[in-house]
Amino acid sequence: MRIQLLKWRTELLNKFIDDELPLALFWLILGLFAGLVYAMEILGLDGSMSLLSPERARSLHISQMLYGFFPLMLSLLPFALFQKEGVLSQNAIVHLRRYFVVWNLFLLFMSMALLFGNIRGLPFYDFPYQLNFLLAFSGVFYLFALLDALRRYAKRPLWVNVSLAAVIVAPLALIVLMNPQYGQVEKTLIGPHGDNTLGMSFALIPIYYLLIKLVAIDEFKPRWHGLWIVPLVGYIVSLVIRNFFHTLSYTEEWFFQYLTLLYVPLLWIWLRDAGVSFKTNPYLILSIIAFIFVDIEGNFLFIPDIRALIHRNDLVVGHAHIAMGLGVAFMALAIVHHLLPNLFRRIYAIAWSVLMGIMAVALSIAGILEARGLNESIEPFLWVRALVGAMIVGVVLRITFDRLKVRIDSAVKVYHLSGFLSDAGGGAVLILGGSALFSLLGFHFSGTYEYIVFAFMIGTGLTHWYGLYSVTPYRFAELSASIRAVCASVFAALYMAGTLDGIALLVALYDISFALLYWLFLRGKD
Repeated sequence: MRIQLLKWRTELLNKFIDDELPLALFWLILGLFAGLVYAMEILGLDGSMSLLSPERARSLHISQMLYGFFPLMLSLLPFALFQKEGVLSQNAIVHLRRYFVVWNLFLLFMSMALLFGNIRGLPFYDFPYQLNFLLAFSGVFYLFALLDALRRYAKRPLWVNVSLAAVIVAPLALIVLMNPQYGQVEKTLIGPHGDNTLGMSFALIPIYYLLIKLVAIDEFKPRWHGLWIVPLVGYIVSLVIRNFFHTLSYTEEWFFQYLTLLYVPLLWIWLRDAGVSFKTNPYLILSIIAFIFVDIEGNFLFIPDIRALIHRNDLVVGHAHIAMGLGVAFMALAIVHHLLPNLFRRIYAIAWSVLMGIMAVALSIAGILEARGLNESIEPFLWVRALVGAMIVGVVLRITFDRLKVRIDSAVKVYHLSGFLSDAGGGAVLILGGSALFSLLGFHFSGTYEYIVFAFMIGTGLTHWYGLYSVTPYRFAELSASIRAVCASVFAALYMAGTLDGIALLVALYDISFALLYWLFLRGKD
C-alpha cells in the first residue's frame, strides 16, 4: 500500500504539468515570435500598421521571457522536490492549478496591454503597474500549495523554510518595488551596476542548488559554503555603501562584480558531489555552462576600456541572450525534462544550445564591428540572428506538436480542427495585423470594435479546441454553431441597416455557413 501511494504521488506533478503545458507553450511561442518580428523590423520590416511595432514587439518579447513560460516552470521546482520526497498531495495540486489560472490571466492581460501600447518605457517591467496585483494574488494560491506540502514533513529542511519565507515576502515586495512613485523600478534605467550583477547572480545560486538536489544521483550535501557566503556579504556591503554613504565608484563596482567568479568553482564542486552529468539532465548542465560563460565574459566586458566601447551594443545583446536564452531558460527546462523526459528530449537541448550559440557569435561580431566605429555592414549578422530566431521558434513548435497530437478520427473532429485554425488562428492574425489587412482589402478600419470582434473569433476558435480534445465533441460543435448563428444574424442586420460595410456581410456569410455545415450534415452522426 505504501509503494502504491508513493507511485500515485510521483505521478501528480507530471500529470499536472502535462495538462498545463499547451497554454504555457503558447506563451513561449508568442514571446519568441515577438522577438523574431523585432529582429525582422531591425532589418527593415515595417510593422507600423500592426500591433507589433518595434517598441511593442521588443517589450512583448522581453516581458514574456521574464514572466511567461520560464518563470512558471521554475516556480514548480519546490514541488518537484516535494514529489521526490513523497510529501506532495492532490490538495497541493489543486492550489497549484489555481495559481496557474491567475498567472495565465496576468500573462493574457499583460500581453494585450503591451500590444495596444500601454507600456512604461522600462527595460524589464514594461507592463502597467496595476497588473502586479494579479501576480501577487496568484502568490496566495502558491503559498497555500506550499503550506500543504510543508505540513507533511516531520522535520522541515532548511531549504523548505527559506522557500516559505520567500513566498510570503514576495507579493508585498512586488507591489512595493514595482510602484511607479516610490518603487525601485524607475531607478534601474542607468544600470546594470557591478553590485547589481552580483546580486542577480547570487539569486540564481539557491535555484541551482535545488536543481542539483532534484536531479542528484548520489546523496548531495553541499560543501564549500564560503564560495557563496563571500559574494553575499559583498552584496550586502555594496547596498549599505550605495544607500547610506555614497554612489559606488567604478573601482568599487568592479570589485563587487569580480566576486561573482567565486560561483564558478562552487557549481563545479556541487555537480561533482551530486554525480550529475550531461546524461542525467542535459538542460541543467548546459544551463550551468551558460552561467559560467556569462559570468566570465561579463567580468571581462566590465574592464573599463572594453565596456566604454561595447556598452549597450549588439555584443551585450548577445551576452544577454546567452544569459537568459540558455542560462535561465534551461534552468526551467531542466525541471520539465526531469518531469517529462520523453517530450523535452536531449536532442532539443543540443539544438537549442547550438542555435543560441550561433546567435550569440553573430551578435558579438556585430558588436565588435560597431565598437570599431567603422562603416562595415552588420546586416548579414542581423540576418543570422533572425534566421536562428526562426529556427528556435521551429524547435518549440515541434515540441508543441509532439504534445498536442490528437486523433482526427471523425468528421466532427475535422470540423473542430477547421474551426480552430480558421477562427483562433485567423483571430490572432487579425489582432496583430488587422489594420494592414483591412487597408489592403479596401475595408474601413476604426481600430476599436474590430478588436473585440477579433477576440470573439479567438473565443469561438477555442470552443473548437475543446471539442477536439473532448469525449463529447458534438456538444462543443452544437455550442459553436449556436454562437455563430447568433453572431451572423447581428452582422447581417447591421449590414442591411447600412451601419456596417461589406465586411459585416462577409462575416455573416462565413459564420452561418460554418453553422449550417454542422447542423445539416454532421449533427446526429455520433
